[in-house]
Amino acid sequence: MTEMKRLLYTALTVMAILAALPAKAATDTYFPYPIVPDSIVTLQGRADFLVTHFWDFCDMKKGFSSRAKMAEAFSDYLSFMPHASAKTVHKSIAKLLKDLEKQPADQLFFAQKAEELIHSDTSEVFSDELFLPFARAVVENKRIPAKDKTHFIDQTKILTATMLGSRMPDIAYTDRNGNKAVFSPDSTQVTILFFNEPDNHECLLAKARLNADSKSSSFIADGIMKIVAITKTEPGEDWISFAKTMPETWTVGAVPDIDKIYDIRIIPGFYVIDQGGNILLKNANINQIISIISNL
Repeated sequence: MTEMKRLLYTALTVMAILAALPAKAATDTYFPYPIVPDSIVTLQGRADFLVTHFWDFCDMKKGFSSRAKMAEAFSDYLSFMPHASAKTVHKSIAKLLKDLEKQPADQLFFAQKAEELIHSDTSEVFSDELFLPFARAVVENKRIPAKDKTHFIDQTKILTATMLGSRMPDIAYTDRNGNKAVFSPDSTQVTILFFNEPDNHECLLAKARLNADSKSSSFIADGIMKIVAITKTEPGEDWISFAKTMPETWTVGAVPDIDKIYDIRIIPGFYVIDQGGNILLKNANINQIISIISNL
């Protein structure tokens, strides 16, 4: 099957699911889902309608009497978002969170479900952009106890600082000689942040592949690219010994709490930073990085 046929087949399948939704709504859902008018024929148009009107027939004050059923409905709601326009999605989420402002326990419940469904290791669709409004709502809701906000405060801070397109946070680190230093983006065209852990087999393989990549070495020699390898560990003697195994042409540092500053979902994990210091890509794997470098 060609790529075009595959994409067409996927789109038609999704449209068929969306078209069949009203039949499901009548029998299988916790509350009636909206019926998309036949006059709306595009995938995005139908998804926009569903996202906009999804909660129209749900009594929010009574619905949470069955959290399991509300969780299932919430999962359905999120499943349409990849097919809807960004403007519609953000408007719908804002309205939902506003409607739940005076139901703090329920707003917190949806934020927790949002993290589980779209911002965890098991998420089928992962999205900072969709999760962040839920985290912010919890942080800003004065009715939610402080103890329930701590995690979301941390998440909001980290995600806000590391959204795609934002300027990378400076990194205060201990270098391979045990000295304190700070890495800030400069005029280098491409900077690769390589987050790693000592004694991690996958990190060692990623280091070896990146170091062996001839194009990478050439770019570094020409001042076109920098590699900044940050190890999530205390800068003790063991790390100093580990750091000596890193390529001399790399900037190498230890930052034990780097995951309190950067959103790091995988180890080894990579960020790509542009000439202006902005985050172009985050949580990439070594295969993606090698591919990007090969296409520069």
